[in-house]
Amino acid sequence: MEPTTNTDTTVEIVDGVQYNKGLTNDHFITSKEKRVSELDNPWVLIIESPVNTIRQIQSILEFVIKNNKPLLIIGDLEPQVANALAMNKVKGNIKINVINAPTYGINKKDMLSDLSVLTGATVINEELGDDLNIIQQEHLGQCIKSTTNDNETIIQVDTSNSEIKLLVEEVKKQLQETNSPGEIIQLEKRLARLAAKVAVVKVGASSEVELKEKTDRIEDAICATKAAIKEGIVPGGGVALYDAALFIKPKTEGHAALIQALKYPFKTILENAGLVDYNLPSGKGSGINVITGDEVDMIKEGIIDPLLVTKSALKNAASVASTILSTDCVINNLRVGHESSR
Repeated sequence: MEPTTNTDTTVEIVDGVQYNKGLTNDHFITSKEKRVSELDNPWVLIIESPVNTIRQIQSILEFVIKNNKPLLIIGDLEPQVANALAMNKVKGNIKINVINAPTYGINKKDMLSDLSVLTGATVINEELGDDLNIIQQEHLGQCIKSTTNDNETIIQVDTSNSEIKLLVEEVKKQLQETNSPGEIIQLEKRLARLAAKVAVVKVGASSEVELKEKTDRIEDAICATKAAIKEGIVPGGGVALYDAALFIKPKTEGHAALIQALKYPFKTILENAGLVDYNLPSGKGSGINVITGDEVDMIKEGIIDPLLVTKSALKNAASVASTILSTDCVINNLRVGHESSR
């Protein structure tokens, strides 16, 4: 997601890969407001071996500083090395970002190999005879842009590389030959990664206030979509919890209280929409469309919630309720009028 000078908000599909490693040091952040590190047209250095001293990559650092180009390092750096790079970035000596390498055996090698093909960088591995001390410019790759937040990095690349197409065909062949469910999942993930497509939402607005409001809403929508991809969806508008309440038989007073609480999100949403006179849903998954006032199948109508969000809301509410029940005194900040205070 990024702001644009236009007033319209658009979605653009760009060539790029999502890499599930985020910021390693807050000092690499280039935009404090968005809390991201953004590098335009950076050189890319991929290192599979651990970097123990800054001298091991000194020649590359001198090269990028001399050419005033940003550098994206993908690898495992010792804390003192990462801290030294962060300090130089803060001082303005170098434009740089460091993200960790993948952590697991064969998947690590596949991921680094794919990033190598996508960016044109050589994977430096001392176990294979490479020497970190003599890394040269030809070992570096390039990308169009890298954007790193707390959780992930989006690397925009040029997918016209013929090597990428050959590797895609090789992975497809491996998919046809394997019967292992675990291997099939990994190969499908790898194929998706090599497809190198990322959606970028360009947020437009006519004022800074509107831009911030739109950005917050779109960010919430993106997070909700990711949550839905992770664990699936349920009928929205409080219907999922309402349906659950109808199917649970209370065994204790606590159960009965919880069942009543599960019905309230559905009722509260309708009250907030000004709907007072309505019929209760007649079937599982059915609810009220607050715009039209009609009873609809919520999922077919596109009124949905991520399962993860619904679960988290219920767990958090139960946690707060449990805390209040076990507390002798609760202080609130409600203002009381003079008459009622008597």
